[in-house]
Amino acid sequence: MKTDQLEIAETQNALTKTNEPTTADMLRAVVDAGITDQNVGVLERLVALKERAEQRQAEREFAVAFNALQSEMPGITADSEVPDKHGGVRYKFAAYEDIMQTVRPLLMKHGFSVMFKAEFKEARVHMTCRLLHIGGHHEDTVSMVRVGSGPYGASDTQADGAAQTYAKRYALCSALNIVIERDTDGTADAAVEGTPISFEQQETLREMVKETGADEKKFLDYAGAKTYADIGSNRYMELFAQLNKKRK
Repeated sequence: MKTDQLEIAETQNALTKTNEPTTADMLRAVVDAGITDQNVGVLERLVALKERAEQRQAEREFAVAFNALQSEMPGITADSEVPDKHGGVRYKFAAYEDIMQTVRPLLMKHGFSVMFKAEFKEARVHMTCRLLHIGGHHEDTVSMVRVGSGPYGASDTQADGAAQTYAKRYALCSALNIVIERDTDGTADAAVEGTPISFEQQETLREMVKETGADEKKFLDYAGAKTYADIGSNRYMELFAQLNKKRK
């Protein structure tokens, strides 16, 4: 027993000779001390402890960098226009390309990058936006958008592409807590989107429309959206209150 304890102590001492031992250092120390069941067990516990400590440090670095990123994040104006049938402006939105052009320099400055993964499930695009930090930690944000018919005259492929672009925009805005600013000239002001409403909020409005017997097309027209997924968060409470009043 004393011999086993001595081997464990020697292994631990060898691992603490440097301030920040790497996994290779730990393995070398075990080999130098002589491989036994006991010091291999010590190695496994120390490696797990080191990995947890590194993960916590990466999470702290992520939080600090994200806080700095948020402090510099500008408001983004919705200035891409969707025309109506009469040559006017139906509503405005912030295009994905414009949002990325604005935030990319800030992401790079604070050590962040983004990547997207799309999946099609039950007529919806599930878009995951992964926000990665150079410290090693990442956070995932998922946005779900129904696959509709797309712009007028669009093919099925174009409609799928439009849905993916919508989903990427929504996921990116949610991941970075981006606020879409209202236009100040009064044009289609009620239809300028905020951040996208969640899937749960979409389903809530959809069920309330059915429950109240409201005309869905008229409701979406009033909301300034083609689908429930296009409704901006700045309209949600107003729409919910009106449907709730109609329900009562």
